Amino acid sequence: MEGMDFSLCEVCAARQRTDFTGFELVKSKSCYICGGLTSRIAMVGEKVLRSAKRYQFKTFSIGMILPSGVQEREDQLRSDLRIRGRMTVKSELTGEIADLVERRMRKKVDRLHPELTVLVNLDDDMVDMAAKSMFVYGRYTKPRGVSQRRTLCDRCWGRGCDECDSGYAKIPSIEKAVGDRFLKLLRSHRIKFTWLGSEDPDSIVFPPGRPFVVEVKSPMKHRIPPMMVLRTGAGAVRVTGLRRLRGKPSSIPAFTFKTRAFLESEVPFKPMKSELKGMKNSLVQYKNNKGKTVYKKVHQLRILTARGRRLTVEIKLDGGLPVKRLVNGDSVSPSLSEVLKTPLSCQRFDILRVWESGGFEFGKI
Repeated sequence: MEGMDFSLCEVCAARQRTDFTGFELVKSKSCYICGGLTSRIAMVGEKVLRSAKRYQFKTFSIGMILPSGVQEREDQLRSDLRIRGRMTVKSELTGEIADLVERRMRKKVDRLHPELTVLVNLDDDMVDMAAKSMFVYGRYTKPRGVSQRRTLCDRCWGRGCDECDSGYAKIPSIEKAVGDRFLKLLRSHRIKFTWLGSEDPDSIVFPPGRPFVVEVKSPMKHRIPPMMVLRTGAGAVRVTGLRRLRGKPSSIPAFTFKTRAFLESEVPFKPMKSELKGMKNSLVQYKNNKGKTVYKKVHQLRILTARGRRLTVEIKLDGGLPVKRLVNGDSVSPSLSEVLKTPLSCQRFDILRVWESGGFEFGKI
């Protein structure tokens, strides 16, 4: 097939041969390859700039979807004319938009790990943006009456109804209070929490608080305050030590915590301190929710008060060992009930302090 059988716009012709040899030069709309795409790329680039200005980012990448047949026509032309090793129409148009963003916004292209990914669909000139997830560390304290996680509505079980509107019960929670603030502050559409342990809604969490990590999906903004004070209707929640992690943690630190537990026995008794000495620095075995036997350590245990059937104890133990099960002996051995030879129940417990053992680990990029 002769080269003159191909009518190309100047941009597409130059991409094949810089001297335009063997091509009939036509307007972009009549181009055999692009069919007018090259004349629209400046307009699409301006649309990318307008959308990108809503985001805070330093690096970006551009992806592109071409109308059906565009790349195939260029491949056919090059096969017929035996042209090899030249830039493709997709690469050139993508590069034009990337150059525009680099020049006008002073950002850098990073094709492997961009903070902002831009997808341009030239079939309908639509532009989609997706920012890299942001991971934030912090610690929260809470009063009694605030749960850690949101609770599904017991009427619709998450589907949404007239009573709940959202699928969740209208109970104050850390997840909702902190989550709503992050969504608004960072202009994200979705977040996900990772907790270092948990406690009951009627537990108080004292300073410096329980650690957590929140993954912020596609944030438009990156600035976070060092602390937050949030009103919940059941008292103030304080979030401190907020800082951005350098990436997604591949694992979270092990931790120990100190709790004050309020216990009750079925009958009055006089616990002896000597009976509890054996639990100090002892290993406790229990079956977790998956049925696996796990070993945890009780580092310290001391009686604070003992009156009649009521007992208050302070315990320092490894994270992951349920406090109430350590007391009542539900699949836990040895338990406080077992050691004191008296059936005990934990009425409530407060979190006095949480210690992390080491830092976060991050996978290799």
